[in-house]
Amino acid sequence: MPNVRISGGMLLLARKRRKITQTALSERTGVPQTLISRLENSILSEIDDDQLARVAHELKFPISFFESNSENVNKKPISLHSAAFRKSASSSQKKIDFSIALANHYVFQIRKLLDVVDLEPQFSLPAFEIVDHTSGMLAENARAVASPEEAAQRLREILQVGPGPIENLTSLVEACGIVVVHADFEDVDVDGITIRPTDLRPIIFINRNRPACRQRFSLAHEIGHAVLHPFKTDEMELEANRFAAEFLMPRADILPDFRQGLSIPRLGKLKLKWRASMSSILYRSKEIRAFRDDEIRSLWIQLSSAGYRTREPEEFDISRERPRILRNLIELHLDELEYKVEDLARLTDTFAAEFEEMMELAPEPIIKGKK
Repeated sequence: MPNVRISGGMLLLARKRRKITQTALSERTGVPQTLISRLENSILSEIDDDQLARVAHELKFPISFFESNSENVNKKPISLHSAAFRKSASSSQKKIDFSIALANHYVFQIRKLLDVVDLEPQFSLPAFEIVDHTSGMLAENARAVASPEEAAQRLREILQVGPGPIENLTSLVEACGIVVVHADFEDVDVDGITIRPTDLRPIIFINRNRPACRQRFSLAHEIGHAVLHPFKTDEMELEANRFAAEFLMPRADILPDFRQGLSIPRLGKLKLKWRASMSSILYRSKEIRAFRDDEIRSLWIQLSSAGYRTREPEEFDISRERPRILRNLIELHLDELEYKVEDLARLTDTFAAEFEEMMELAPEPIIKGKK
């Protein structure tokens, strides 16, 4: 049988989507588990076409889904934001591969949907370069900034953001022509991924299973990568965090709020105002030295004792922001171009049910006993 080159990440993605183990997939298809494992771990990249047909049939994905002919299928991300991956990258490699494969599948779908429309962003996203303030480059280079905080301040000016909280960060980012996707990364501990496809603006993927305030910080973090990091550096994660904190909670704007002191109820009220987690607001107060270390330490202890480090009080929950560009692209195809969901699924190398789930088109299932 002739061999076919496939993407191991896409095989892993499809298997996890169907919630089937390697052992069960091998038993149902007759394909050796050793081959499945080696493909998923990128040790091998070829499978004969009969075996691929059986795997595709069992996993309910079209054969074209697994093939890695497109230059975008294995596009490496600018960033993959997760504390777990930073702590133990080697033990999480398969989860990283799954996350990247999922993001790249979205990229392929978005590219297809963009074939019929040109996005006209309201703002152009700038690129900044952090340079040593003593080098003399700040005065000569319009892109040069002395810190991530300065980049955040300049971006707020470019995007015409006034002082105070950003009401809808997702809408602001999409006004730059950046597609924001809320993706289901399942059990993978990833907050955000940014991919810069060839000939497209960056596409940002945010974990749809995270709390709304954490999604906002992750989105600001990813924007930091988009404007600061054309290539990877050792300091990029820290720089993106500093950018995000200043972009969402500018020092000059939030400092007056700290002059009234801090308590758990006060943190909750500030969360509703700044649309950031209580923990991130407390951490921000430490960054800008608004309180003594012992005062901040006491509040951390109170948050931990109340269980608020894991789940903050429901009365302080904020509403989720909903990305619109991808939904608008789908509605354009369905309403104006008279596509059906099945047509879009074929166009994007998947099946209708999978397409509906990825794009959040299907109604949420009714869970018995849950109000």
